[in-house]
Amino acid sequence: MGRRRTPELYRAPFPLYALRVDPSAGLLIAAGGGGAAKTGIKNGVHFLQLEQINGRLSASLLHSHDTETRATMNLALAGNILAAGQDAHCQLLRFQIHQQKGKNKAEKAGSKEQGPRQRKGAAPAEKKSGAETHQEGVEFSVENLHEVQTDFSRDPLQKVVCFNHDNTLLATGGTDGCVRVWKVWFGEVEDECQ
Repeated sequence: MGRRRTPELYRAPFPLYALRVDPSAGLLIAAGGGGAAKTGIKNGVHFLQLEQINGRLSASLLHSHDTETRATMNLALAGNILAAGQDAHCQLLRFQIHQQKGKNKAEKAGSKEQGPRQRKGAAPAEKKSGAETHQEGVEFSVENLHEVQTDFSRDPLQKVVCFNHDNTLLATGGTDGCVRVWKVWFGEVEDECQ
């Protein structure tokens, strides 16, 4: 008998390097990419909605955030603030989820009126901004807050990142072998602690 294939929850269009779960929002955050090389593999952070459907775990893409030429190699989560290790830098991102309200009465009434039939056009071209909302009724936004260089070696690369218990400090480590601790204030990394 052949090996049993494990079911896939989600398949990203790029190599994955970091995963984080936000249990309060029911999100799985997946990040990675092809890096700076022009291989055609995009770099991004995907925000996935986790839910149980008929007793099975399901993940649907809510939002795709394009990180341009930088692949996110590590992540830390503090509420709705995400610290993303990209090359020699730590990028702070704020994400927000807004449930859109249902159609108002005028829109609902207008939908019953007879009029010219609306045809479906061609599928829209892929958005280049990476700011795509994928689930109906949900508005998702990602904002770049602040960026700081965290590794200063000849071939710099941030390898790890984490927040402390009250999310006021951010620890980073990289290929230069140094652990650095940064003060975090309203989504900005102010300075390195001594």
